[in-house]
Amino acid sequence: MKKADFWTKQYRDNIGKMVSVCYRYVGDWQVAEDLAQDAFLHAIEKSDSYHALGSFERWIKKIAVNEALMYLRNRPEMVELDEEIAVEEPMAEEPLEMLPVFSQEELLDAISKLSVKQRTVFNLYAVEHCSHKEIAKTLGISVANSKVLLNRARGELQARITVKRVRS
Repeated sequence: MKKADFWTKQYRDNIGKMVSVCYRYVGDWQVAEDLAQDAFLHAIEKSDSYHALGSFERWIKKIAVNEALMYLRNRPEMVELDEEIAVEEPMAEEPLEMLPVFSQEELLDAISKLSVKQRTVFNLYAVEHCSHKEIAKTLGISVANSKVLLNRARGELQARITVKRVRS
């Protein structure tokens, strides 16, 4: 397969997924589309670092997440991320089986309405399966801040979806 054919196929097969990945972080479809495009451009530039050892989708997803994080780092809401949390908040640790089940649409809508800080930490923890230590390092915040932001995000998500379901 020619290199151009490979990239055309990969783009066609994965662009929608990468737009969704970026949207989870930025909460704006137009920005997400731009970031997904940028992710593919960077992937093409870095194509020699992809050796087909793992899934292409996983590789391009990592690039897309990094594009979204780079975009968010320049946002005013993210600049002084660690200053917000000074007081310890109790962590609500619910077993997964006790959490209510939501449709993908409900969850994406609720996630998009979180603050940039909460949305970023939630995505890194719940979707990308990063530890609080990894999140703290990636975002330049404390581990405690990461935990508090996740806790707040979970609370807001639960409240938004519960309210929406009660109204329906």
